Amino acid sequence: MKGRHEDENLKWIPFLILLVFILPFILRGVTFSYRYYLFILNIAGIYIILTVGLDLLSGFTGLISLGHAAFLAIGAYTSAILVDQAGVPFGVSMLITPLITGLFGIVIGFPALRISGMYLALTTMGFGFIVRRLIIALRQWTEGASGLEVSAPQLFGFAFRNDWHNYFLIYFFVIVSVVLARRIVKSKLGRAFMAIRDSEQAAQAAGISLSRYKLVSFFISAVFAGFAGVLFAHTSKLITTDHFDLLLSIKFLIFALVGGIGSIYGVVLGTLTIVLLEYLFIPIFKDWLLTMLPIEAGDIQALIFGLIMFLFIIFQPTGLYGMWLKMRIYWKLFPFNPKKRFT
Repeated sequence: MKGRHEDENLKWIPFLILLVFILPFILRGVTFSYRYYLFILNIAGIYIILTVGLDLLSGFTGLISLGHAAFLAIGAYTSAILVDQAGVPFGVSMLITPLITGLFGIVIGFPALRISGMYLALTTMGFGFIVRRLIIALRQWTEGASGLEVSAPQLFGFAFRNDWHNYFLIYFFVIVSVVLARRIVKSKLGRAFMAIRDSEQAAQAAGISLSRYKLVSFFISAVFAGFAGVLFAHTSKLITTDHFDLLLSIKFLIFALVGGIGSIYGVVLGTLTIVLLEYLFIPIFKDWLLTMLPIEAGDIQALIFGLIMFLFIIFQPTGLYGMWLKMRIYWKLFPFNPKKRFT
């Protein structure tokens, strides 16, 4: 059984990994604003880890979630409390916190045994509201809506105190997450996920336990989100409930849709594209949009993201990665293309 996207030749992967690690040096050499660009890339890297996990749930298992901002929040606040209030080392928190978040994923996964589609999405959205209210209610540990200061990450005696240090920490785990997700997809577990996505009845007839694999999918996806939350909290150094609203959960789905849901490399590409759009290009055209459209400044992002999602669903449902694969196949077969455009 194959995924929605066929894998292409992967010889370019080592060169891409090398580029990832030399990119900060390139940015430092060509621009004085490299710290800002590193900050944007760090945000993108954290979101990539979460979106890869979301793709395992929504793209490969077919279960829609609007609660992944809540899983991110659980990971962020749990790690902050463990490290700064309970005295747990950061490295240990990186192991414990994702597992705790995964347990919440199992709890939310139980409704998926009976409902699906829009009803499951609404259930996970409600979970997001509950988590935000709990964060405010438990203000003796979380500082409520005022925000919680978090210490910088420390591993093996080294403190990651700025965006330069954080970049190498985050993207090391980005690579690990992508490799791990691909191994899951290629395994028996991944094939079971795709069978459930394509047809629950056929999967059940083939002996696949729907309840077991749906819960496992929610657990794995929440583990990825919890790990992203750990990195988000300790590299941001300040977390508030405003960071984890419903729009963020919708944004994660947009990352997957734009990149190509059901493709690990696709969601990586989609996340990078939307984050760069949000932090680099929207601010450039913000004033122009305010003069052209009768909207408030705070509504611009929601308007643009909604428009992007609408256009991709209608015109390019396979996303940017699917578009790239189509172009690659077209040019590979170009001399024998039946359209013969240049004859």
